[in-house]
Amino acid sequence: MIPPAAVEAKRPPPDSWLVVALRGLALGVAAFALLVEVALPAGLVGAVGGTLAAVAAASSLARSRVRLLAVWLAAALAGAVALLVGAWLVDGAAGAALLGIRGAMSAGDAIRFGLLAFALTLALRTSSTRYEVVEVVELVIVALSLAGVMAAHRAGALNHPRWLSDWAWTNGHDPQRILLWLGAGTLVALVLALMRERRGRGARVLLHFAAAALLAALAAVFVVTVFGAPRPRRGEGLGLDGGRPEEGQGRPSAGGTGQAGNQLNQLEFKDDYSSKSQDSPVAVVILHDDYSPPLGYYYFRQTAFSQYNGHRLVATTRDDLDRDILTDFPTGKTAIPEAPAAGAGRERVPIHSTVALLVDHVRPFGLESPAEITPKPSPDLSRFQRVYDVTSSALAMPYEDLLGKHSSRWKASPAQEAYTRLPDDPRYKQLADKIIDETLRPEWRDDPFAQAIAISSWLGKNSVYSMKSQHAGADDPTADFLFGDRTGYCVHFAHAAAFLLRARGLPARIAAGYVADEGRRGTGSTIMLRQKDAHAWAELALDGFGWIIVDVAPERSLDPPDTPPDQDLQRILGELARGDPRAGKMPPPGASHAWPTLAQVLRRAAVGLLALLACCWLVKLWRIGAPSVAGPRSVHRVAYRAALDRLAEVGMARARGETRERFAVRAAPFAPSLSPLTEAHLARAFGSRRLAPVGETRRLARGAWSEAWAHAPWWRILIGFANPLSWLRSR
Repeated sequence: MIPPAAVEAKRPPPDSWLVVALRGLALGVAAFALLVEVALPAGLVGAVGGTLAAVAAASSLARSRVRLLAVWLAAALAGAVALLVGAWLVDGAAGAALLGIRGAMSAGDAIRFGLLAFALTLALRTSSTRYEVVEVVELVIVALSLAGVMAAHRAGALNHPRWLSDWAWTNGHDPQRILLWLGAGTLVALVLALMRERRGRGARVLLHFAAAALLAALAAVFVVTVFGAPRPRRGEGLGLDGGRPEEGQGRPSAGGTGQAGNQLNQLEFKDDYSSKSQDSPVAVVILHDDYSPPLGYYYFRQTAFSQYNGHRLVATTRDDLDRDILTDFPTGKTAIPEAPAAGAGRERVPIHSTVALLVDHVRPFGLESPAEITPKPSPDLSRFQRVYDVTSSALAMPYEDLLGKHSSRWKASPAQEAYTRLPDDPRYKQLADKIIDETLRPEWRDDPFAQAIAISSWLGKNSVYSMKSQHAGADDPTADFLFGDRTGYCVHFAHAAAFLLRARGLPARIAAGYVADEGRRGTGSTIMLRQKDAHAWAELALDGFGWIIVDVAPERSLDPPDTPPDQDLQRILGELARGDPRAGKMPPPGASHAWPTLAQVLRRAAVGLLALLACCWLVKLWRIGAPSVAGPRSVHRVAYRAALDRLAEVGMARARGETRERFAVRAAPFAPSLSPLTEAHLARAFGSRRLAPVGETRRLARGAWSEAWAHAPWWRILIGFANPLSWLRSR
């Protein structure tokens, strides 16, 4: 009967010390990554030390007769002791009295995390050594721990993880590139975790390690070169950063199809407008002038929707409408037609800003009413997709001063019909008249801006904000919202305000872009725009003032309050957009900021491959020449190894599972000297006292070479000698 212990575990031969060290390093890095945000420095040291000790102990314990259940119980006991002792030191008065508060916390962390790491690693390593299927768990832990370090960074938060980002920026490095190499290191760690090399294979382990590291580095550089550096993930948004129109398409049509067409031409009504990447930064705006917006918010207009298509407002197909909107990024300095005038003595002032896009957009945007856009070089092409300067004509007068202004010029223009068309539903007119009659005094009921304020205020008081509205399936989603539960988000409010203004005969449209609270600017000049800052609002046309923002602010909301942006991230992105060396190590003037081209990657890969092959060839030369300098204790082994290497050059290698004696018999017709050389090697390996003389052993090795070469064609000898990897075939 087979003993249970024999069934439970096949005791493999011992791992090479180098493999144990590399595997311990991989698991130690994983432990550090898992605890770096929660443990004190002493706890990190304890965790890494406990992991390394457990890997070393498991290497011996896995081959012992100790049952696996006993190992698990011991690990559980150690974990319980770690929690109890750590709690006693941190929560108890005795630990603080003995070591002080700081010392007790450090000691508690070191013991708690050190013993826990030792217990978990010991159980995991012992189990994976006896049952190879458990290695999958080990691989998952290593991968997830290192991937978790980069989780926040993938959403564009390049100041996370803070322990790495702070160190990187302080020392002039880009943490994004460091994390890319950590990803490549993860690949190497996973390869190392699967290695099964045994004793006496140190050179082969190092070769595998070097090959894995080289392949990981080439993979990282190749992926970045072909697909670009990691960028913030796109959210659903309002179509502001979606697909681009095809070249030559010109102005989009109202009936555009496909994702790009929808994003350019219309705002989508959705019943569940949520996205996992809402906090991802999409752009950075640097204001070069002091400007305080009248409404307390910075509005960055990108596009407009003014043409009614029988269902909603979409992008116009006419050339005489919305001429203040650019449909594509200009290639040079471009003045925007029909932008309102700005300057000294006017109600609008020129505001200069720089926009750096982290995610490519369908068209440019600028503060309120862009008047001129000039493209400029990106300070970092791996991070900023586009950078351009914008001169905006921003309203600088108080909003109440717009009372008494008119829209007579717009009413007399051919665009009047387009800007006042609305659904054929009398309820819009009835509600608009009711709002005006109930909220405005008679002398203000014909004032355009007073009507806009009245409609906007009424919608704010009588509507509820929610991203989970239920109006998308209606024939007229705006009517379903306005004359229904009045629960929706910015697209519903913008349409409702625009239709009610049009019902009063006022020229109105919808604009879309981003909005940011003035307080987010703080004391600096940078405003970071996130995916969640995408917004739509109504606009009213006034003579001499252009399009005036009419944004509805609901007083009630079913959604949780917005979280403020990360000021540290905003500052870093602003410095990077300026090319400020304080944000990181910037290239010297004239140097390229881009990632290497494919040609450069291939050239560097070729150099790295040649270097690796050169190292392999040096190893080969050393193995051939070693018998000449080896002493009596090792000459039999290295001479036999050198003979095997030369035989492998001409295609004669020992097969897997073939004994050394059997191989010597098989090779005897071509290399008779191999048989006595094999006997000398085995005698030395088994500790025989009767060993062949050193000179005789060297002569037998040279004889085996010359005999094998005498039976091989010259071209095979030449190719075998030039091949730097031929020695890998010898066994």
